[in-house]
Amino acid sequence: MNKVDFENRVISVHDNLALRDDGSVIAMYEVPASIISSMDVEGKIKFKKRTEAVFASLAPNLSFDIGMLPVPINLEERFGALLEDCADDTYDMALYFLEKTNEDLYGSIGQLINYKFFMTIPLKSFEVSGDIKQMLKDAWGRFKEKAVAVVRQTLEFEMNWYEAYDKANRDLELNLSLIQGRKTTKKETGFYQRVDYLRGLNYNRDEEIASIESSVQNIDDTVIEPLSNGVIGLKNSYGKSLVKTLPIANMPNVVNNLHLVEHAQKLPFPIELHWKFHFSKMKGAFSLASKGERASDRIKENQIEAYENGSNQKGSLATARVILDEMTDGVDNRELFVNYLATFVVAGQSMREVNYYKKIIQSDMKDIGVQVVSGMSDQLYFFYKNRFIEQLEEKDKYCIQAMKLSSACENLFFTSQKIGSDIGFPIGRIDHAVESWAGDYKKALASSTNAVFLNLFQANKQGIAGKITDNPAFAIVGQTGEGKSFLTKGLFLCHSLLKALTLYIDPKNEMKAQYMKIKAKYEADFPKMEFEIEQAREAIEDEEQLYWVIRGIEYKYYKPVVDYINNIHFVSLDAKEESNHGALDPLVFLHGDACKKISVKVTEELLGEKYTKEDKFEIAFLESLDAVMSEREKGKKVGLLNVFERLLDSTDEMISTRANLALRKIKNSQMELVFSHGKNSAVDMDARITVLGVTGLNLPKADEKITSDHKESLIVMYALGEFCREFGERDRTQETIIFVDEAWFFNKTEIGASILMSMKRVGRSQNNFLGLITQSISDVETEDDSTAFGTIFAFREPTETDKVLNYFKLPVEETTQAWYDNMTKGQCIMRDPFGRTARITVDFQLPEVTVLFDTVETKMKNTKAVA
Repeated sequence: MNKVDFENRVISVHDNLALRDDGSVIAMYEVPASIISSMDVEGKIKFKKRTEAVFASLAPNLSFDIGMLPVPINLEERFGALLEDCADDTYDMALYFLEKTNEDLYGSIGQLINYKFFMTIPLKSFEVSGDIKQMLKDAWGRFKEKAVAVVRQTLEFEMNWYEAYDKANRDLELNLSLIQGRKTTKKETGFYQRVDYLRGLNYNRDEEIASIESSVQNIDDTVIEPLSNGVIGLKNSYGKSLVKTLPIANMPNVVNNLHLVEHAQKLPFPIELHWKFHFSKMKGAFSLASKGERASDRIKENQIEAYENGSNQKGSLATARVILDEMTDGVDNRELFVNYLATFVVAGQSMREVNYYKKIIQSDMKDIGVQVVSGMSDQLYFFYKNRFIEQLEEKDKYCIQAMKLSSACENLFFTSQKIGSDIGFPIGRIDHAVESWAGDYKKALASSTNAVFLNLFQANKQGIAGKITDNPAFAIVGQTGEGKSFLTKGLFLCHSLLKALTLYIDPKNEMKAQYMKIKAKYEADFPKMEFEIEQAREAIEDEEQLYWVIRGIEYKYYKPVVDYINNIHFVSLDAKEESNHGALDPLVFLHGDACKKISVKVTEELLGEKYTKEDKFEIAFLESLDAVMSEREKGKKVGLLNVFERLLDSTDEMISTRANLALRKIKNSQMELVFSHGKNSAVDMDARITVLGVTGLNLPKADEKITSDHKESLIVMYALGEFCREFGERDRTQETIIFVDEAWFFNKTEIGASILMSMKRVGRSQNNFLGLITQSISDVETEDDSTAFGTIFAFREPTETDKVLNYFKLPVEETTQAWYDNMTKGQCIMRDPFGRTARITVDFQLPEVTVLFDTVETKMKNTKAVA
């Protein structure tokens, strides 16, 4: 078996420096994962070049380590922080939703993790004298338990050993700044020497840190037992676990775009990846050049023998010759080469679990040409060699490979897949695939452990590292039937739970009916719920226990969902109802210039050229409008009908005729919602959650020519658009969020486009978050960057593949086109305010909640039968 020191070799820790028992010092850095889309080819190339430059700067240090560790996400803590921003009136629903989604995520994924990257680099040790080194070896080797305290005191208080490494550490920090390397703290440095002994155990991080601070001897406070079945057993106060190291025995001959890290992170369970690098000697008998010459001679002899005997080894020998020639060229060009040891590490509670992980890793890595072996007899060696305190040395032989430094960087170190917010509502999972799931979104969900969380209100907040835009606007685009409505309604529900005013514009007026249907269904079982609660009250005396029992019963019957529905202010505007007349009249809910502008726009849409062609009529209308607005400011109830009625008295026949025409067009039409006498109140802007539906709208389709019927509906929607602008602009200290469904119609006319632009410009300064739900990516394109979208979701639209890829600034090529075109229903491309892009599968998890998002009704019993 390979040899390695099994003792804890850390004798002292100071900040990111760890002093080993032989007097050498390693520096530890955390390198934050750069988020690069799986489709961002150019971004990957640039990052690999940057990584190579950093690694090359480490050649004087002779070696370095990289560790990719799975770090648990404390979902309860994150959801607790989110609850602090939830509104009081819907708090029970927020608590229910987050508790249930938390349970669902743990049930379907297990412990959620983020991958973190760490580097350890040895610092030159000439500053520590040979006498001190010998003292350390003697003390640690012969008197570990008794003498270590004396040695540590000598080092820390008399020598201050770390001071001699200050310049080297600062130089190293500068070199690593290109990949944003950060010095670990003293607590982190000690703790991450300890995690090797805690694999697969549910430990308390704070307790472990405190233990190490009391004594570095506690780093290896775990019983380690090599087992006959090729695993390591760990045992301490937390329990037992099994650990297996799987070394990489061979890499593919061609490693270009291998991206091992990206593939490893797609595995459906947590793994560790460790690389230990040692720079190859370029001169001398044991240099890479000398080894190459000897290998060349052997290959030549084997080739001659193979040709003489007609052996089938000819192909493999030819491949070996090509690889050797490439290596020789690299040496001649003075390229840097490294020897390295690469290993996977998995942990579990049973051999069955560990073997399952091994099988999946070996199978998945084989698919990309990477050979992973079991390393049965060397598990103890690998366990200790993988410690951050250990460095790769010349004497290490097993599973050691050599390659150019540039080729090593093809592993794509220090990258990860992430999108959305750290603290937010779960909305789905990242989909790493390019191929199609053939309509089975559940398979797509099951294939991923990368949950996506989102809080749209993060978009315009300052001081968030990495954000590239503060634009709060968001858009959801795509073909009908791909899942656009499901995502929209899920985002509406989640964000309506927060301390914000929420408005949903529902042109189809379909939400209220569905919400009321589900409410009635759940309330039908409330008598059972009340009976069970009464029984609990009679049986349970302890108040705290009674509280939890009652809450469980209420959850069972979905009471928080019903209470949430009761807090929504549903408004259904039906022009046939006289009480709705004027609900969107500008003279009822607007003042000043804003009132005048929209009044002109809706009148222009109503009369067309009859308004704009004759200056005389336009002047008369504006004069009448000013007069009516003045009456309104004095307290009189008036509306846009009063403006036209004043024009009926004009002595100019053309003016009175056109006013009469306008009044006749308005009468008994949907336009009575906009043109009124001002007798009724406008839609309430103060309700915290409002769903505003309009009955009977006939909006033109994206490619349809506008008719007179369409114009009536467009006028209503223009007024709604102005209502949205006013809703978002009133109080800049109050977050407001607006969902505008069927928003594509705004771009059908110049008037609509101008209203849309004014809505978007409310934006960041007014704390307004405007969401547009539309069909085409063209509807969200704009030359004005100030009105672009901070967050965007693009569902599949087969005719716009290249256009969507261009919008997301992704290369238009066969792979990316397939990535987009192969999306199944319920999947979309997402870009967040950090500029990160990913393909995600939308999932709001709770069927008792997502049933609220249904829109298709049918009386047929067998329409869901599988073909």
